[in-house]
Amino acid sequence: MTGALIATGAVAFAVAATPTPSDTASRLTAAAQSFLASLDAGQRKDVEYDFDDSERFDLRLAPIGLDGIALSDLDAEQRARARDLRAAALSEQGLRKVELIMSLENEVRQLEGERLIGLFTRFIRDPERYFTTIYGEPSTSEPWGFRFDGHHVSLNFTVVPGAPPASTPLFLGAQPRQVRQGWERAGLRVLAAEEDLARELYLSFDEAQRARATLPYESDRELFLGDVRFIDLSEPPKGLPRSEMNDEQKRLLDALLDVYIDNFPADVAAARRAEIDPAGRDAIHFAWAGSTEPGRGCYYRLQGPTLLLEFDDTVPGNDHIHTLWRDPRRDFGRDLLAEHRARAH
Repeated sequence: MTGALIATGAVAFAVAATPTPSDTASRLTAAAQSFLASLDAGQRKDVEYDFDDSERFDLRLAPIGLDGIALSDLDAEQRARARDLRAAALSEQGLRKVELIMSLENEVRQLEGERLIGLFTRFIRDPERYFTTIYGEPSTSEPWGFRFDGHHVSLNFTVVPGAPPASTPLFLGAQPRQVRQGWERAGLRVLAAEEDLARELYLSFDEAQRARATLPYESDRELFLGDVRFIDLSEPPKGLPRSEMNDEQKRLLDALLDVYIDNFPADVAAARRAEIDPAGRDAIHFAWAGSTEPGRGCYYRLQGPTLLLEFDDTVPGNDHIHTLWRDPRRDFGRDLLAEHRARAH
């Protein structure tokens, strides 16, 4: 395992200078090189994959079959360098959110300890059971990839010369939805903004708008579209389009979208907005299913030409959130690689 992959077209020059890397691409590359340099040969064998290894496209929404090296297998210096890598990939908000999600493994262990399942899961509920994988050789002149995943986290970045990194799929979850009263961190809601803004938007709709925006409720994540290797959005989106919302509703939808976008550094966030807006922000549809009462089962979807954002809290107990951001063109950097290959070759 060791190596390189990704693609999109546009013929530029027969011979072209190496494009200037983005700030985040440069920081990610330097952080990845530093992290790899801290590992011994055996550890590097666990971490390094070919860029074109099909494993790079595995999106796991359950913490099983994970590849790479776990934080628990790193010493203090190596863990610090692994954190530097995550910090380079995320904004301050995004890094804090990911670290809070990881820390919720303590509450998951406590929750499951009250039930029989805890006898079987207590050894894997661990804030250090998160894995780092590098695909290809970190470089500002050739494509490479970075993944960090574990329970309720899957970060997937593809660095291609001359552009901010691709940053989807992005999977973030939270269990419990809200830390219960009587526990040390009572009231903590890691994904509060993702939930509350969407509910506020849906409740702002008039009767006709709500009829357009409402999907039939289904439990156990049966409404989820994004839990596939490659997403296909060729079917017309369901829900209420932004073009049929009033100014305040548009503001709420944009603010909800920003909650997800702002998990990334400024240049990556700007690139994501630049992909959404030309495709038509008004073409984004919002759909909701389930209860509007906090803590009850609900699901929503933002779908447009270049994105699918989903929020799901429909498993029994309604205390287990999954959020997922997919892009049919740029997931795993596929469009960026095509553009790079067109320039380079």
